[in-house]
Amino acid sequence: MGLQGKHIVLDPAICTGCSICELACSFAKFRVFNPRRSMIRVSYDYEVGRVEAVTVCSQCGVCVDHCPTGALRVDGGIVVLDYGVCTGCLACAKACPSGSYVVIDGRPYKCDLCGGGDPWCVRFCARGALRVA
Repeated sequence: MGLQGKHIVLDPAICTGCSICELACSFAKFRVFNPRRSMIRVSYDYEVGRVEAVTVCSQCGVCVDHCPTGALRVDGGIVVLDYGVCTGCLACAKACPSGSYVVIDGRPYKCDLCGGGDPWCVRFCARGALRVA
């Protein structure tokens, strides 16, 4: 599909690995502070003092083509998951090239930029290392 929609970008030179973005995301999605329920995951190497990897949906749309039920659609450049149609087959998570889907209780979850407006991870990043591009 190859979308050129909005997505979250991290500046690794600014990131301190504090995990506030992960906590903000989990609270926005599930009303709990739990990094395992976050749609953004930052791997920070504390020995070296830098970010090793950031995993978050790039809104590429590959998963949309693999969903057998049509639960995924592109809306304004953002891949949105309709849980009323999703059967939990996880074809989307298996097809995701970045491994950005999070499976909780057998259901797939992904970043939707907090509804497309003002993502909580970006809003609450204390250092300003995250932005929407």
